[in-house]
Amino acid sequence: MIFANRVDHLRSKIIIGEKKEKESVINLSNSCIDRLTGEEEELRLDLSKDSSEKEWMMKLKCLDDAHSNTYGLTINCFEELIKQVESQIEPIRPLVCSSDEVIQCLKKNPCCGIKCRPVMEKYIDCIETYRINIIKEQIENELKEKRKEDQDIVEEFLKSPPVD
Repeated sequence: MIFANRVDHLRSKIIIGEKKEKESVINLSNSCIDRLTGEEEELRLDLSKDSSEKEWMMKLKCLDDAHSNTYGLTINCFEELIKQVESQIEPIRPLVCSSDEVIQCLKKNPCCGIKCRPVMEKYIDCIETYRINIIKEQIENELKEKRKEDQDIVEEFLKSPPVD
């Protein structure tokens, strides 16, 4: 309330110094008073809301593009990942996980790869499950071989004559 009264007083005049006989007065325009009190800033903010929305949309698009590139959510990165995974899987094994859905999604959303995240996660889960199954098979085969070796050692031991 006190500040509002002072602003109203400033709008009409600013008293530089007081003398008993005379007052020195400076007249200022309303825009100058607005700048001094910060009201012009509020007006500028209101006018710039429309342009700032466009700026924010551009900033968000840039952030999305940067995020997609950083985390490999682009078509090129995904195709490289497919090649890398396929090169590690033996060529004899059948094609278990199809990458067609992911490629279609990335083509539909070239500038917003984050929309394809669920499809990509499904594909990655499929590959990981398949890979885990291969590792399980390898471990089971190694255990079978180890048991057979142990069985052979036990049979050898049982066949040998007792030592007195």
